[in-house]
Amino acid sequence: MFQRINLQEAFKLALSVVLFYWLAFWMNWDMPKYGGLAIAVISLDTTGASLRKGLMRIIGTMVGLAVGFLVIGWLAQDRWGNMLFLASYYVVISYFMQGSRYGYAWLVAGFLPSLIWAETYGNVDFAFHYATFRYLETTAGVVVYTLVSALIWPRSAGRQLNRQGKDLWAGIRKLFGLYRHQLTDGVLSAEASDLRTGLAGNVAQMLTTLQAAYVDTQRVMEQKRVWEVLCVNVRALGDALELWREGIDDYRHLDLERLLPRFGSGLETIDKRLQRIADLWQARQAPDDDVGTDDDADLLEPLGLDLDGPAGAELPRFDRAALLSSVQQLQILDLTSRELLRTLRVLAGIDTSRGFRVQSEQRDLFLPSPWQPEWLIKALFPAVCFIVCYIFWIYINPPGGPMVPMMAGAMALSVVMSGMNPGQFLIWMLVIMWAIVAPVYFFVMPALNTGFEILSLLFVYTFFFAVLGGRWPLLRLLPLLLLVLMADIRNQQTYSFIGLVDGGIMFTLVFGSIVVVQMLLSSIRPEQILLRTIRRFFHGCAKITEGFSLYRPKNRTKGQKLRKRYYQSMVLPVPRQLQAVEKNLNYKLFPRNSPGKVKRLMDNLQSISFRLQAVEIAFNRVITRFPHLMETLNPLKNEARARLQRVFKSWASFEGTDVLEDQRAALQELSRGLEQRLDAREKTGEPDLTDERAPREFYALLGTVRGLFQAMVETQNVIKEINWGQWAAKRF
Repeated sequence: MFQRINLQEAFKLALSVVLFYWLAFWMNWDMPKYGGLAIAVISLDTTGASLRKGLMRIIGTMVGLAVGFLVIGWLAQDRWGNMLFLASYYVVISYFMQGSRYGYAWLVAGFLPSLIWAETYGNVDFAFHYATFRYLETTAGVVVYTLVSALIWPRSAGRQLNRQGKDLWAGIRKLFGLYRHQLTDGVLSAEASDLRTGLAGNVAQMLTTLQAAYVDTQRVMEQKRVWEVLCVNVRALGDALELWREGIDDYRHLDLERLLPRFGSGLETIDKRLQRIADLWQARQAPDDDVGTDDDADLLEPLGLDLDGPAGAELPRFDRAALLSSVQQLQILDLTSRELLRTLRVLAGIDTSRGFRVQSEQRDLFLPSPWQPEWLIKALFPAVCFIVCYIFWIYINPPGGPMVPMMAGAMALSVVMSGMNPGQFLIWMLVIMWAIVAPVYFFVMPALNTGFEILSLLFVYTFFFAVLGGRWPLLRLLPLLLLVLMADIRNQQTYSFIGLVDGGIMFTLVFGSIVVVQMLLSSIRPEQILLRTIRRFFHGCAKITEGFSLYRPKNRTKGQKLRKRYYQSMVLPVPRQLQAVEKNLNYKLFPRNSPGKVKRLMDNLQSISFRLQAVEIAFNRVITRFPHLMETLNPLKNEARARLQRVFKSWASFEGTDVLEDQRAALQELSRGLEQRLDAREKTGEPDLTDERAPREFYALLGTVRGLFQAMVETQNVIKEINWGQWAAKRF
């Protein structure tokens, strides 16, 4: 049976459509389809999400119509200038849309200039009338649905946020427990991988819900600054947890209780913090409950993770470096868990929010770089689709006329934003158009003579497919969208078989062009996409490694920005992209590249990604606190960096799968040389080592580099197992 909430949401959507069309009939509006379209696209599962999307649609409409007037005023008589301007506009809009939390507003503002140009082509005097009614009816549709959603069975995003947060904290604590078992047992539970994936989805979903809660939940809105801090702290905690987990196998064989007397109690303290965070999250929902204002003093104290002096002196250099590196990662986990606990105390009303802010160490991890080359490449896609269809329209003049390039640009923008498959979408759209919309349009609507009958049809039609949309999401909106657009219901109703046929031909041309452009701009073979993605990953690793040469004060900031840019654009997204590509691989065509090998490869690339991040953190600590030490050890360090860079470049070209073996002895010798030089300087009492933290921080850096090298060794083992030529070979 259908759930009660699904029936309620279907009723609200159907009622909103009926109320809007009743208003449009009464006011004799010229283009009510745009109001119906607005209702369909903003109907989401909470009041806040719907209102937020509706506001973005209104703002995007305002901006898009203003730019459309400029296009008509300046370039109405210059078709090639018009094409170049709109194509450039698509590039700009698509680029900024990808990194904005207001992506839907960018989307609407992106396609409206070309829409107003296409709708008024050859009749420029109609532009003001079109823009006025487009804006009026869009706003009316948003207002009607928002009122219905807020007054009838309102669903607050704040309540949904509470449920999602409860699941998130429970999952994080469980994952931490699995990592502690790995520390003692030496084996990571198979459950951890699925749990990590689920938590990543939970975090993304929770952040999206939070944006909606800002709109419909007063308490969340009042604490917006604290919630923004929470967003950063949650991601920082997840990142710190994975960084700590990556190094567990490097030191778990050591006698940790003797070397780090407070290691076990420290892990127990972090576990208690995570439990306290979950308790405060629940208490935040009921402010009258006693949350224990004095219970957290011990939990907010930093962990004492000092290495035992005599025991640490007995350790071999490699083990000492690995242990100090792990201590550094655990200190980061300690910091992020404490900051998250402080944030929850503020949200629960225990502490004041005055002066509350994100720690600079955490904020920098999540500030996006202003320049993302991959965004620019994707941003070219709508422009190319628009130009192709524009030229096709000029020389062929297909059904739909200038609407063909307009629709191509708009739909290509949607592809960039949502990642939908245009070919599959076209098939579904044509099936629904001719199997559902056409019979209603040709056989049912002409038999209805009064407004009441039309409104009744709209209610039943919308309610029926909205209910089905609870099981098949595509049926919730697509039948309504196509009926609203193709039937163009209004007081002066007309029926045209040719109009529906032309619409079907136009959609086929538009989506066919998008599919062709997509095929030409990117390989349709998933194994080729996988190879290209892996190549980009290793190129990014090589560039990051090269960026470590910029450590002197005059170019330190430049080096950090470059490494961050390469990491965010070429390394960080790759594991997630590979997971999506791997689902489309046909393993029957590649018998020597089994799913197990591909899974191990993706896990190792993820490991390298985390190891690079650990090196970055340790490197920044050393060059900030002890720059003279880096200068003294620079010759050996530069040679080690160059050798690692050579390995990544070789892997990026899929040449020399044994290149790491060739470099291993030299790298190990360089590592020993660095440690021996550091020991010698420490014994002679060099001025830059008077601070006892200097050798400790540098050994921690060596430990992270050693961890990176170990991850590279494991990656090389997988690389040697995979038949790269089988993936690279041509099929035809």
